[in-house]
Amino acid sequence: MMLKVAKLGIAIAAVLAWIVPAAYAGVPDVQQSFYVPQAGTTTTPLEGASTPKSFSFFRGCPNNDGASYANNSRVKVVVKDANGNGIPGVSAADICLLFNGGTPAQGFSGVGADSVLANNQYSVGATCPDLRCVQADDQTDASGVAYITFTGSVPGSPGVGQRNSGRKWGHYDTEIPVYVLGFKIQGRLTTASINGSYTLQIKSFDVAGGLTTALNQGEIVNSGDFNTVTSQIGQAFNFLTWWRDFNFDNLVNSTDFSAMTAHLNHTCTSPSNP
Repeated sequence: MMLKVAKLGIAIAAVLAWIVPAAYAGVPDVQQSFYVPQAGTTTTPLEGASTPKSFSFFRGCPNNDGASYANNSRVKVVVKDANGNGIPGVSAADICLLFNGGTPAQGFSGVGADSVLANNQYSVGATCPDLRCVQADDQTDASGVAYITFTGSVPGSPGVGQRNSGRKWGHYDTEIPVYVLGFKIQGRLTTASINGSYTLQIKSFDVAGGLTTALNQGEIVNSGDFNTVTSQIGQAFNFLTWWRDFNFDNLVNSTDFSAMTAHLNHTCTSPSNP
């Protein structure tokens, strides 16, 4: 009888030894998982502070029109377990740039970006989508890699941009967090960099207004944005100039002015509707 019990114990231990690591292996490890700013093709991408900088294309307007989030602007997301192995098959819907939808003053809360405007209630004409998760283009591949292309992606071609009319937001935040299966992961400037060396920031031509409970103010590029950009031209670099420096060259000049005025009077329904 004791021999049978011993054998049963060994069998149970063997099963647990097989089950527990398998389950553990499917959990993202936040020390080994990361995201990286990219643009261009997925085969020969611009990454990090390349020339041009990959993130120099991380800008757009609330309409997500053709000039927004250009050159396949995206983050590459690498999901690994505690053993350093890529986790394949993580659903696209479980990989997100996370927004709260609006500001605390507007009654929005959560662990997402809290000054990105992505709600219907306070948008101009109440015409914008309620956006919380900017999800990945597809599930993670065999190596645990996925892409979140900001403008949207060509179906079946992760990392290749194509406008998605549901991807509309305004304003900006000092950090747009990236979550995988509920775990917040850190950014790397390049794939070879260390975790925490990059924080995702996406600039918007909608840089002013819309943060309060005043209706019909959110997600529009208007005279308020025009004035705040022109007021920073030629100014010493500071927090305000940073968000008006649309090409990330540490200057606010005619290039940034021209980029913004090309989107003047754009809303979620203009020039493209939806």
